[in-house]
Amino acid sequence: MIVDPSIFLLQTDPGAFAIGDFWSLTQQAGPLRWPIFFVLAFGLVQVFLKVWELIRDRSVSRALHRADLASMSLPQIARLVAGQKASMLASLQSTMLNVFQTRPGEGLLHDEISNFVTFQQDQFAVFRRRMDFLSDTAGALGLMGTVWGMFTVFFQGSAEQDVILRGMGIALITTLLGLVVSIILNLAATELSTFFSKRLEQVSRKSDELRFRLMELAPAPAPAGAPIREAVPAAPAPGGAEGREDAPRGAQAEVVGAPADPASSAETEPAAAGARPAPETASAPEPTPAPVPWRHVQLEDVNGAYAAGSRLDPLALIVRTADGTPAADVPVLVTVVGDGGALDGGSPNARATSDEGGRISLSATMPERTGTFEIDVSISDQPGPPTRLRLPVRAADPARLEARGNHQAAVAGMRLPLPLQVRVLDRYGNPVPDVDVEFAVEEGEGRLGSGTSSCRAATDATGVASTPFVVASEAGPNRVRARVDGATEGIEFTAFGTEV
Repeated sequence: MIVDPSIFLLQTDPGAFAIGDFWSLTQQAGPLRWPIFFVLAFGLVQVFLKVWELIRDRSVSRALHRADLASMSLPQIARLVAGQKASMLASLQSTMLNVFQTRPGEGLLHDEISNFVTFQQDQFAVFRRRMDFLSDTAGALGLMGTVWGMFTVFFQGSAEQDVILRGMGIALITTLLGLVVSIILNLAATELSTFFSKRLEQVSRKSDELRFRLMELAPAPAPAGAPIREAVPAAPAPGGAEGREDAPRGAQAEVVGAPADPASSAETEPAAAGARPAPETASAPEPTPAPVPWRHVQLEDVNGAYAAGSRLDPLALIVRTADGTPAADVPVLVTVVGDGGALDGGSPNARATSDEGGRISLSATMPERTGTFEIDVSISDQPGPPTRLRLPVRAADPARLEARGNHQAAVAGMRLPLPLQVRVLDRYGNPVPDVDVEFAVEEGEGRLGSGTSSCRAATDATGVASTPFVVASEAGPNRVRARVDGATEGIEFTAFGTEV
């Protein structure tokens, strides 16, 4: 029997394919490992910088969080905020104080908080998109290594075992490195998103506390006008006192309320010769109308999020006074903000009047895109900006499926380079999260990520559910079908097992 000596070389040469530690394993990927490591390092640096930024922001604003605003006066609050270092909470509360001192109003303060939260979320979304790009890049580099390894095998046109193993080593190790880096970056970005959301919620909650305190400190409206006190020249003294030397010249008397009738004075005592005519009497002050009480509008009930494109009937609002008492017979104007959604009859605005319990009932159609449905509510006889109300909008029921990672190939008995992925969308194209997708093998002996011929996976926030797949141990096609309860049809994946 003749034994090929190259077999012993592959088994005994420590520098060929030995896997003694992780670094030795990564060396099998060749030069492609360096860009993957660079993506990992750059992504982790971005995460650490963002974590440090959030921790520092929370640390420098500790004094504002601990402040008992309910027992502080406006000057004390202003001095406290002015003495703080730069942070999200200090910036927002400083802006709120400036707005309040310029034009006190609950609506303006509420809008400042909402606008600040939206701005911070948009800023963080830029960071999250950057992390998603780095994660996708790591996976793409791993797939590039797979293509390069397969190209090395087929380009040389050799059936030698060491050539095949070397090419397959590059293909598999680069794919492994790319997937590991992608998972690490995705996990770090997800945990950081949770940390950021909690931090922003703390800032918003403390700012709402300041908003309520400022409304308590708001100056009360001026009371109705009191009787006007007006000074008029004194009438001539009896007996012609004006001509006497001892009579005070230019003396004045303060008259309150209705002046004396000059005719009655003339009847009782005749005016002296040459006396000045009696002064004109002051007119009674006109009554000042009572100030309109301050009122605000709230959503009476919000039961979670509403499906995109769905009809909300009724859209319940309630009008309350400053002390929380429902206000009846208050006319309001409701206007849809932006292009999404509509009110009664498809109109962008509607007028209504609160009933005896302060309630207003309208019907509304939610936007076709997920996010928020925003309306502005204005009280007709109350000055100031309208109150903006927001209702969360979620995706509608699943209606369409998209396949990702279809038509892949791998050596028989090996795992596909990329997992099988299904993206679940509603009829408006919104991704549907938290939906179970059932994967089932219909042809071939391949196995899913659970090691069985069927499994279920839930969609993430982007509407994507995924599972790894190992092709059958024999070369040939493998078919997998994915289904979602409520969707019209399933979607089919085809994977090919190739011979070594």
